[in-house]
Amino acid sequence: MQWFMSYDRLSELLEIRKEECLRKVYQFKSAKPQMTLSGGFHEVDGDLLVDFLAWSLELDEVAEEFLKGGIFFSERPLFELRESYKTLIQKTIANHKLDRELILLLTAATVDFDDAVDSYLMDKFEIDFFVRRSIHQFLEKFEIHPEFGAEEFLYEYLKSLIPTKILNFRDITREFRDRTYYELYGRFRETKKKKKKIVKTVSIELKDLLAFFDLEPGANITDVKKKFKELLKKYHPDINKKGEEMTKRIILKYNRLVELLGT
Repeated sequence: MQWFMSYDRLSELLEIRKEECLRKVYQFKSAKPQMTLSGGFHEVDGDLLVDFLAWSLELDEVAEEFLKGGIFFSERPLFELRESYKTLIQKTIANHKLDRELILLLTAATVDFDDAVDSYLMDKFEIDFFVRRSIHQFLEKFEIHPEFGAEEFLYEYLKSLIPTKILNFRDITREFRDRTYYELYGRFRETKKKKKKIVKTVSIELKDLLAFFDLEPGANITDVKKKFKELLKKYHPDINKKGEEMTKRIILKYNRLVELLGT
């Protein structure tokens, strides 16, 4: 599944002069800003090569020919392969007769029910079987020639996605897990609610008000009242003839700070 189509070879296959081929490539690139000119097309540029040939030759079936040749797989057939893998697992375990004794033994030995089901399914089925079987069906459906390594490529492709969210095993077998829980305990299992981390955020305004009263973040109403009284004693007009404006500021800021702390 690793290949390189040089512009020289491409011009030969298209039966045009190299200069004409390069002219077409540059013209094509003007509409494909993500395309890099590296002397030709690598397998990672397969979608670009398909689009270039479809545009250059005015053919619609280029992608299908690449697919049948087992040379390049676009996202659409790969998506279909992933879905067939999921469906195969779901259909197989849906027709499976539950071994109640084993699953009860495993649930008693583990804290998490999903862990017990994982162990149960791993005991009864081989993931590799589902991978190989879905690939075999995929190759047969599209009549793909395997001689260029398509089967090995698709195997590595699926295996690399199994640990990810794309082919998460627990998501694929969710219906089986819920049904099994109901069969064992006679009730629907509750959906686990993720605990939200409570993060206390201090606004800029609140920080400024606390700083005005010489208080640290986390100060309570009692602390605020204490500082408020201290400042009033210092700046009250009866004590400080120049403290009238400051007293007004203290009162305004105190009321606002109490309001913010209250919410």
